[in-house]
Amino acid sequence: MENFEKLLYQASNRCSGIYDKDSFKDLLIVFGRLYPFTTENIAGYIDFFDLEGKSLLTTGSSADQALNAVLKGCKDITILDVNPYTKFYYYLKTAGILNFNLDEFKRFFRYKEFPTTFDDNRDVFSLDLFDMLKSDLRLLDYESYLFWDELFNNHDLERVRNEIFSNDEGDNREVDASNLYMCDENSYLKLKNVIKMIKPEFINDDFFHYMFNRKFDNIWFSNIAMYYPTSKMRELVDRYDDYLNNNGKLLISYLYKTKIDTEYDISWSEIYDLEKTFYLFKKYNPELINFTGIVGLRKKDDDIKDAVLVYKKSNASPIIYEK
Repeated sequence: MENFEKLLYQASNRCSGIYDKDSFKDLLIVFGRLYPFTTENIAGYIDFFDLEGKSLLTTGSSADQALNAVLKGCKDITILDVNPYTKFYYYLKTAGILNFNLDEFKRFFRYKEFPTTFDDNRDVFSLDLFDMLKSDLRLLDYESYLFWDELFNNHDLERVRNEIFSNDEGDNREVDASNLYMCDENSYLKLKNVIKMIKPEFINDDFFHYMFNRKFDNIWFSNIAMYYPTSKMRELVDRYDDYLNNNGKLLISYLYKTKIDTEYDISWSEIYDLEKTFYLFKKYNPELINFTGIVGLRKKDDDIKDAVLVYKKSNASPIIYEK
């Protein structure tokens, strides 16, 4: 509880504009802000993973990786993220799903480019809507209830949105299409019916330091490879290979606007140098899986592809998939 009280104190100070060393500098440098929604097209790649009744280790401060996995039948989920607010946000979204229809969910959680392009949602985190979900939030996770109840009732709600969350949020089509549970009412209702039964394990750490005593069927690194040398990512995959079950799959990296013939630009992250990347990971025979990219969703252009680089344990040879 002592650590929780420190996190709440830091978050409250942040929303009050108090940026002293203890409440802001360490907080921002170490784990930054939550993502309000995924910046990946999860719906584009999720079917390349077998999640029904399987286990998943994932990052994801937006909680969307976990929520989409639950919709696909995953019941054993571990969320490892350097941002300690991740747990609080997962349970806030879960309580919202349990109590809101899809339109209300969007009105409560969406901010940038909502309800129309170039608009900001002035009703974000509406107290009227918060009152609808807070009883379930309290039952789901008491710390999460205390965290959001304190911030929403004692601070300007737009200030909370802008201090605790990143402004990296897509437009309506992008957010809806990249999340299976937001694509349509039926998918949202399906998630509503199963989400209360799921109790993820939350680990506040990073993939480079935490040591596990178990294995997983699926591991998702998201796009963390953008921030590290490719050789460092190879070391990470070497270690997590021990945590991957036979026939399990590991998402090495999400790659934006990338196909097998995309020409590398020296200003990009090393992981986008596919010739070098495939060479460094040749032991793992990684697959490059293409699907409509985030920019493609925004522009309604299926020819603009994103990709995930995936290792399947005991995989045979590199394959290029198009979806």
